[in-house]
Amino acid sequence: MSTKDVILTLFLMLGAGLLAELAAGLLRMPKMLLLLAGGALLGPAVLGRIDVPLDSTGVQVLLTLGVSIVLFHGGLQLSARVLEPVAVGLLLLVLPGVVLTALVTGLVASAAFGLPFWSGLLVGAVLAPTDPAILIPLFERMRIRPKITQTVVAESALNDPTGAVLTLAVAAVVLSGHVSVTETLWSFVEDLGISTGLGIVFGLLTSVAVSRRWAGIWGEPVSIVVMAVGVGGYFSIDFAGGSGYLGAFIAGMIVGNMDLFRLGMDPENERDLRTFVGIGSDVVVMLLFISLGANLPWSDMRDHLLPALAVVATLLFVARPLAVAACLLPDRRGRWTREELVFLAWTRETGVMPAALAGVVVAMGVPHASLVVTSVAIAIVMTLAIQSTTKPWLARRLRLLETDASPSEAAAAPPETAPAGDASLAFPNPGVALE
Repeated sequence: MSTKDVILTLFLMLGAGLLAELAAGLLRMPKMLLLLAGGALLGPAVLGRIDVPLDSTGVQVLLTLGVSIVLFHGGLQLSARVLEPVAVGLLLLVLPGVVLTALVTGLVASAAFGLPFWSGLLVGAVLAPTDPAILIPLFERMRIRPKITQTVVAESALNDPTGAVLTLAVAAVVLSGHVSVTETLWSFVEDLGISTGLGIVFGLLTSVAVSRRWAGIWGEPVSIVVMAVGVGGYFSIDFAGGSGYLGAFIAGMIVGNMDLFRLGMDPENERDLRTFVGIGSDVVVMLLFISLGANLPWSDMRDHLLPALAVVATLLFVARPLAVAACLLPDRRGRWTREELVFLAWTRETGVMPAALAGVVVAMGVPHASLVVTSVAIAIVMTLAIQSTTKPWLARRLRLLETDASPSEAAAAPPETAPAGDASLAFPNPGVALE
């Protein structure tokens, strides 16, 4: 592909993304659904105007560094103080909850597609994560109670890297043909440990470098510092045998809560960082969904439509409710109500991370990768078309909006609490020293 072809392809993808943004606002439809449709329209199956194979260099950069930016952005938007009361349930959701979701969905995928167990589990692992890029703007418009909003946004950001680590571990088993539950489990735990440890290191280094304290030697070009640390961190963690995805998220969460370490960022630099990472995340999401739309395996989707629908239906109506019940009912400190559990069980939109993982699986040459892409594409369409459109009605029906909170609930809410997307939620006050 020539330089002119690359520039033209990028222009068409960005143009399609802007039109999808506009149409989503006018039609009040999920943006990701229209981005997917735009990619399908421009792709080889219809107009043939763009050719961006999932194993091409450009798309692989999106799937690695690009998705790391999205996850760093997700980490920045979490407040440790607000999440502390629901930490136990949240931890259960993003670790055993993801594994349980993958296992239940994978067993059905194995039976529906006629695949070996590990190949079916790979489908379940790719589908297990939810999507903060979809949920954050959705919850900002809905104004649901802060406890639920923070939990959902935190879970969607945290279960992305967990799903990525699980997917890569299962994909290694499928590729090698060497099946060892013990080795797979150890690989999963080792990846989590390496990724978390190095993510903490890079997050602290970034926080110190951009802080306004004596050690903050790079306070001004904060966006460049974050980009440099992000690129170096991703490859360092990947080289060490961990997941750059999880490391990027952990680093983002530490930077977003750097006041807990008695560090603070200049307000102007903080705004620059928030703007830079937010715009970068938006562009990655746009290009990624268009790329996925252009690579939809239409023949496989047609041939395997019914099995894929069965897999996605299991994900929505069996695996997700089971994971929510198993992980949150034991969390007495969280004081989850029946209405809250019902709402959380209906909240698991599929988006950026499953799409990225599907591309990684294709690039790795894993057998039956087309079935993974088919399942992800149908899951994105179904969750956006069914869950995103019915969630506001369900929240009103269950009386979970902020205006429905009782006076006692309002008084008990933490002072830092705010709806998802609000600046006070995304970044705790910089420079606040804890006594």
